[in-house]
Amino acid sequence: MLKKHLLSLCTGFLLIFSFPPFSLYPLAWIAFLPLFEAIEELSPIYAFRMGFFSGCVFFLGILYWIVYAMVCYGGVSLPLSLVALFLLVLYLALYFALFCYFIKVFSIAFSPILIASLWVSLEYIRAHFLTGFPWELLGDSQYNWLSFIQVADIGGVYLLSFLVMWGNASFFQCLKKRNRQSYFGLFILVVCLGTTLFYGQNRLSFWKKQCLISPKKINIGIIQGNINQNQKWKPTFQASTVKIYEHLSKQAVKNHPELLIWPETALPFYFQEISPLRKQILTLVKEIKTSILLGSPAYETGAEGIKYFNRAYLINEQGKIVGYYDKVHLVPFGEYIPCRKWLPFLSAIAPSVGDFSSGKEIQPLFLNGRYSFGVLICFESIFPALSRKVVQRQALFLVNITNDAWFGRTSAPYQHLAMLVLRAVENRRGIARAANTGFSAFIEPTGSIIMQTKLFERSYLTAKLPLIENKTFYTKHGDILVFLNFCVIFILIIKTIRRGGWKRLKKV
Repeated sequence: MLKKHLLSLCTGFLLIFSFPPFSLYPLAWIAFLPLFEAIEELSPIYAFRMGFFSGCVFFLGILYWIVYAMVCYGGVSLPLSLVALFLLVLYLALYFALFCYFIKVFSIAFSPILIASLWVSLEYIRAHFLTGFPWELLGDSQYNWLSFIQVADIGGVYLLSFLVMWGNASFFQCLKKRNRQSYFGLFILVVCLGTTLFYGQNRLSFWKKQCLISPKKINIGIIQGNINQNQKWKPTFQASTVKIYEHLSKQAVKNHPELLIWPETALPFYFQEISPLRKQILTLVKEIKTSILLGSPAYETGAEGIKYFNRAYLINEQGKIVGYYDKVHLVPFGEYIPCRKWLPFLSAIAPSVGDFSSGKEIQPLFLNGRYSFGVLICFESIFPALSRKVVQRQALFLVNITNDAWFGRTSAPYQHLAMLVLRAVENRRGIARAANTGFSAFIEPTGSIIMQTKLFERSYLTAKLPLIENKTFYTKHGDILVFLNFCVIFILIIKTIRRGGWKRLKKV
């Protein structure tokens, strides 16, 4: 049994190194081979345990930064932050456990397509259940293999996950069986991957050319203020913060951008209130004659009391607020506490957690009445459905504003940026990303990161992004692949019950 635990441990570590900041993406194609070997001769219940162990190793390795964020900036004690991390890891590890369990229950240990369908179905559930947490899906590990990820404009990140898991299962089948059936299966995989890469190279060349010759482009400037999170919300530091962004903006407009983007909550005060600092910012906009998108907390008073929002304001060249967007997908235990009314003790445990409300819906903003664009605030960038929805509503490019100062110098800023690459490819939209402490970046519709700042530097970037009107198959039709996978799993459940596997299905 020790050997099997070591094999499960190996899978966890191989996956960790597949993702940023290591980004050894080829490892993802073989990472599950040790786990498959570990569960080969085990019963479903023991396979569940092996998968659970492997999942714990993986999620601890990529989510350790949660402790740093909660202790340094969340006002949570170290013991409580460790408890929170372990609870999250234990929950997420269940998906690995169920994956291994159902492989045994459905008797699909040597059925690569069915294994890939099972994995994608569980990933999709993870991305949506309990508000969803699609942090580092298997397909995200391939973000810097540009020829491969182009197929995401057909099936999204879940198609990439499907192909990577199919590869793992096919390789394992060949190593264990070494018969005609397994070699034929590997041949089919190679043909599909070859087709994928051929398609990807074709799309890559096409969109690179489109980005160069596109008659419609917008020049954008992004500002990285690098404001210390420990000072950011102190009233005495507000004026200095505004001066920093004012100075950087005046430098950036020398390159004649049509839009300047400041990060999430760049203004640590309520911009909606009349104040000298608000007047200073509006005066700046008029002086530089450039529209600015900036982040600020906001509030509204209604019959239910005061509601707070994480908001992005769009100010035009005349210094008028012409639109705003309120974040719709908030971070649990970061921007709000779930079930606060029924579990009031949670507020005492995490006193620094915000009490924000969700915006009504995601809608594009309009720049100078000509260009529509979608705004994704921080955490929203990891949800494919949000980007897809705003592009469906005619957004010509995407903007991501975030404050990754919470993450410090951990792996989280690398992971956060990498996942955004897939949003560009899925919808074929250029993306401008402004982060308080980095990474700020420009991403082309190909998924190529064309410009990027360093972590914790005060800087600005300017670049031209193409304005794309075409909608991809994925934008139009969404996660059809996932629906097909669910159909396959449903059929497997029916077949398992018919052959008397219901008792095994109920165990665990």
